[in-house]
Amino acid sequence: MKAKFLYLSFLFLLVQSAFAQSGNIEKELAQARQLAASGQYAGAEAQYERILAQQPNNLDALTGAGYNYSWSKQYDKARLKFEAALALDPNSTEALVGQGYNYAWSGNYGLAKRAFEKLRLSQPNSVEAFKGLGYVHLWAGDGATAINYFLDLAQKFPGETEFRIALAQAYLSRHEVKKARIALRSALQIDSANRIANDLLKSTYGAAAPLEFDVWAGYSATDGEKKFSLRTLQLSGQVSRKLRMYLKYDNSLTADLAALVRANQEAQALSVGAVSAWDKRFATRLEYGARLLPDNVNQQIFSGEQVCFLANGMSVKAGGFYGWSDKAPNEWLAYGGFRVPLTRWYALEPYYFLSRVEGAPRTENRFMLNNQLRASSGYELNIGLMYGKSGISPADSKDRKIIGSYMTAILPLSQVVWGQLTFRWERTPFADLTVAAAGIKLRLEK
Repeated sequence: MKAKFLYLSFLFLLVQSAFAQSGNIEKELAQARQLAASGQYAGAEAQYERILAQQPNNLDALTGAGYNYSWSKQYDKARLKFEAALALDPNSTEALVGQGYNYAWSGNYGLAKRAFEKLRLSQPNSVEAFKGLGYVHLWAGDGATAINYFLDLAQKFPGETEFRIALAQAYLSRHEVKKARIALRSALQIDSANRIANDLLKSTYGAAAPLEFDVWAGYSATDGEKKFSLRTLQLSGQVSRKLRMYLKYDNSLTADLAALVRANQEAQALSVGAVSAWDKRFATRLEYGARLLPDNVNQQIFSGEQVCFLANGMSVKAGGFYGWSDKAPNEWLAYGGFRVPLTRWYALEPYYFLSRVEGAPRTENRFMLNNQLRASSGYELNIGLMYGKSGISPADSKDRKIIGSYMTAILPLSQVVWGQLTFRWERTPFADLTVAAAGIKLRLEK
């Protein structure tokens, strides 16, 4: 009898201990989730690892740890946690969704689609499966398929703003700006204070249109001479999702060189160029053309630029120009710079330029500091200063100093018409230059 009593007492204490431990685990899981949700990934990681040390097969802890690693961009560690969770429960919705997004965020879109397809097969009506597939196609660059997914979800769930915003993003990936605005305005009818929808709608007014035509004209004053002239004509269009091409007539050299102004001579250039956005990190511009210089001198010109986009809106840029001719000295220019956003609307952009004309005694160098102020609605103001040393100087002087300042503005007056303004002042050893120009950009959206 006594032995039976002791056994029952032990069993009661064991069950009570198990319930207490279960309660403690739930509290620890809740704390870990809260840490991860607030961005305290290191603290959440430590909490999840403590739980898994006690219960290695805890499905919630494995899945939560996977999400925490994925949000902190530790994609390989996240993958291992999700695989361990799916080994315990191959049809776990939370683990399959986490695995799908983890693959997508790490750039492995094929495996991401496979994870969401598996979820859709096991749960044919799963909203998470359709949503995940929509996002994966969007991020992989397949905007047309993403549109189908999010259009279907927006129709099935008319009160969900997320699907309308994602639909707008899919339209924008295909440069269908008007349809994107319709989707965003419908989202704002549901939630007028939605910051993402408001910011994205404003950004559509600053995005390049599928077809644009620019006309620039202005006034130049240099070395006592003044001239009003047509400066630039440019037609640009979106050829494909990643490729934009343009045709440009450039007459700015005619108005900016004192020797040409005094002699009433011209230096016109015609060129064709392309800009390719390879992915979210890299964009390349290449341009080739010909310039007709005085005395029937033809100069071929080639220029290029490479931009690398970094985290938090930062970017690094490098480029150059080369001009060559059988009848005139060859010349080249190289430059590099970077962009550092200091606030949502202000960025600092320092640049350094090197250039040389064949036969010149020295290489010319210039440092430029640009201050960029940009609103989400597309309005932009650039104000900069410049300092450098000329490659040549007057025979009666050793002064090679170059100083200058400039201002440019972009004014989205309407969806179709934008205004553009620029003012530049520059002092060189040979002459001062003042330029004031205005332009109109005509935009054709689809």
